[in-house]
Amino acid sequence: MADQAYVAIAAQYASEDEAVADFDQIHAHYKDAGKHASFDAAVVVRDLEGKVSIPKRDDGAKHHGGRKGLAIGLASGIVVALFPAVALGGALLVGGGAGAGIGALAGHISNKASAEDLKTISETLDAGSAGIVVVVEPDDADEIQNLLTHAAKVTRKDIAVDDEQLDNEVQDATE
Repeated sequence: MADQAYVAIAAQYASEDEAVADFDQIHAHYKDAGKHASFDAAVVVRDLEGKVSIPKRDDGAKHHGGRKGLAIGLASGIVVALFPAVALGGALLVGGGAGAGIGALAGHISNKASAEDLKTISETLDAGSAGIVVVVEPDDADEIQNLLTHAAKVTRKDIAVDDEQLDNEVQDATE
């Protein structure tokens, strides 16, 4: 199957509260439009020592096999690909075998995205800040970027994912 194009948007915030406010705004936007499965997002906090956690993410109906692309949890996969130490926290957030699914997502993204693009996204989130990683379809990227009203810095990168292969990898990892 051919790769599916997506856009990864990373935004940096002075506080977790500001990141959560924009996350909630994006979530409401998609819910109101009836397109909840058309995006994936995670709030990320990076403390002064560089430790990363995911205090909030959109995980409704994700990681359950038979889902493609955004419905599988690409934002969390990008965060884990960028900051592998967050994997344990991510596994605790979703519980059980789904943590292995996040690892499969991270591996797939690491293999498909350029190291330079991943580095650029990771540099958006400075130590001592909060952020959002959002993955959307290309047609929605400008609109979603405009909803990041509290962001101090925004990075945007095109990514490509083999949806079918990714779904199979996640399903295999969680069985």
